[in-house]
Amino acid sequence: MPTSVIRLLLVSGLLLVAPAVARAQAPTCMTLLTADELTKAVGAGFKEMGGQARDAGETECPWMLRGGGAFKTVAVQFYDLTAVKASPASPTLEAFFEMIVSGGEAVAAGKKRETLAGIGQKAAFVPTDPQVLAVVQRADGVARIVGNNLTKAQITAVARAVAAP
Repeated sequence: MPTSVIRLLLVSGLLLVAPAVARAQAPTCMTLLTADELTKAVGAGFKEMGGQARDAGETECPWMLRGGGAFKTVAVQFYDLTAVKASPASPTLEAFFEMIVSGGEAVAAGKKRETLAGIGQKAAFVPTDPQVLAVVQRADGVARIVGNNLTKAQITAVARAVAAP
């Protein structure tokens, strides 16, 4: 077989495989929430503080707004299936979701979760003061969203953005 035919077959094979490899990569908080989506959800002026990987399958993306008498933060932690399955206490999506929501309720001084209908596979809001918590279960992981000095409507809008494919 001529070298040019072999090259063509190799390049064609790579072109067919490349999209599948890209789709197979687990999402991160950096891919779940863009600056534009955050602005639509909570307003302009938030500065991205740099998303980072924390542990295997766990990423964190903090955003901050300060100045002019305002101080607000949004932090999105995303736990992909690798992190969920590695958790000895809660190795399923449902159990991991419950662990995060229950933990939020435990520090919320008796305030209980509210279901956020129509977001992800399921989602919950836990009011704390001055922070608010939203947790979203997706098919590919669980997102924990903490907002400081945000309203329920704002944190719910962030949850919707994170839940969108």
